[in-house]
Parts: sequence; C-alpha cells; structure tokens
Amino acid sequence: MTLPLLDGVKLDGFPVEQLYPGWSPSSRDVVADDFSVVVFKEDATGKQACWWLEGDDYCASHVLTLDEAALRRLLVAMDRVFWPLATGVLGAPLPPQASPSCETLPEIAVNELSGSWIGGFAPHTLLLPSGHADSGEALSCPNGRQIAENRLTALLAAQRGQGPLIVSSPFTALPLLAQITFQVQSLSVSRFQDADTVFYLIWNEEFPALRPSFYYPDAPMLISDDPAAAMIPGLILGWYARHPEHVSLIRDARPFRAEDFGVGQASGFRSTPPEETPPSSPPEEAPSYTLSQPPAPPSHLPASGQRLKSRIKSLFSRR
Repeated sequence: MTLPLLDGVKLDGFPVEQLYPGWSPSSRDVVADDFSVVVFKEDATGKQACWWLEGDDYCASHVLTLDEAALRRLLVAMDRVFWPLATGVLGAPLPPQASPSCETLPEIAVNELSGSWIGGFAPHTLLLPSGHADSGEALSCPNGRQIAENRLTALLAAQRGQGPLIVSSPFTALPLLAQITFQVQSLSVSRFQDADTVFYLIWNEEFPALRPSFYYPDAPMLISDDPAAAMIPGLILGWYARHPEHVSLIRDARPFRAEDFGVGQASGFRSTPPEETPPSSPPEEAPSYTLSQPPAPPSHLPASGQRLKSRIKSLFSRR
C-alpha cells in the first residue's frame, strides 16, 4: 500500500504500510523545530485525528499523550506564536506590533497545541459554575478586580438576536458592543473591551439552553456551565493564532453610540434604576452583531448630550 504523506514515517521503528480501514492521511505539515503533524480523515464521517512526529518517528496521536520531554520541547517551540497572543489580544488591548501566526497549520493541530500551551500559561484559571452569579452578590476576581452586585447576573442573561449585541460592562456598567464575534467549532465567541479590560461571552450552539460563558483572561477566570468549559481558553487562543486578520477586525470595530439604543437595548439587562430617576419605559430586547469597542466619552458635552449620557447611565446602573 502506497502512502505518500507517510513516506519515511516509522511506527515503533517500522515503516507505516497500512492504516485502519476507512482512514487516510490528508495533510502533513512542519510545526516547529523537528516536529511535524499528519492529519488523518475518516472517509465515512469526516472525523479527523493527528499523528505527531519528531523527525520521522511517530510519537503520539494527541499532543497531551506525548512523553513529558517531547511535550516540553514542542510547547516551548510554540512560545513564539502563543506568548504574544496570550499576553496581548487574548486579555488586553491590541499590541502595536503584529503577532506571529500559524494560519497554515490544520485547525485540529492548532487547537491541540493551544489548549495544551495555555494550560501551562494559566494553570490557575478559576472555573466557576454560572449559578455562582444567581445570588447577585458582588464578586472579587482572582486578580483583585471587583464586579459589583447584580452585574454578573445581568451579563449572563444576555440574549443574542439579529442586530448589535449590546451588554453592560460588569466592571463599569458602561454599554459595550462586541468588537468581533467569531465561530470556533460549536462556540460563538464575542469579544468586548472596556478601556484596557477584555472579556468574552461564549455561546455553545450545541447546548442552546445554557447561559453564555463569561471568560475574563486577565483574572484569569471562567464562569460556565458548558461541559467542555476547560477547552474554551485554548480554543479562543487557537482562533487568534489561525486568523491574523483579527488585528484589522478589532482595529476597525466601531465604538458604541447612543443611537444603538434605537435598534434594541442592552441584551439581557433589566437593571432596576434608582427610584428617584426611573426610566420612562423599559428598553427593548437587544439583537447581536459583530463589531465595536468601548466608547471614549468626550470631555465636553452640550446640555442635551449630558441628559442623554445621564439616561444611559441610569439604564445600566447597578446597586
């Protein structure tokens, strides 16, 4: 049997001459240093699997099953890609310089790499069930940031629609639009930025009844009921590594504007305003969209602008 993509590959010291029925190699790519990956596809189902090679020697069928020394060498070799992303766009404003990417590598291989790499970068990520927000109590994040009472409860009630997804920042209560929304496997991921603070809302389309997951990389903290919640940080990091166009998408994202309330309201938010300044009517349900970053309020507003600003703040206030 001729397997051109496996020429020279040895399994337990012997050339590879046959595979399981229905499986065939679809690509072979150099990853870093002496490591490469072969991706296989099952013809009947489209399922994929990897072989990780060092030189021409088969090492493992998943990054996590590499022996400790080989895994360390491979992940250290990937620092050049993942480190700038993890310390930059993942949890902070875009850095001025572009980060390296691995857009030519297969998605399955990048996701295995990014999931394993971020496990070492942020092993202390706090994972909480979304029910933690139901009490409405204030939350102290692992990095010392405070989320005021009821803000997290409201955020996890966010609903997606057909237009701009407007949410209230859990940190400042300011209205925010998603800068970008992207799909990775069954996850729909929306990135928000409030000044220098970055957070994400993630919906798993395989579990539509679940509330969105809240990921705050700088803490690091993940609030989620998703059965695969532990994979979320690595999948987001892997998407950035495979999509260098994220830089232009985020830079081109437009800020929140007051007229955005004309197409909807802050999704999922039903905050109780102060008794002395009740809103004239409750805002409508907010649709979702893909662009925007937090507003930078002007230093001088005309009187009408001040009144509008006060009304927006009252809509998003939290007690």
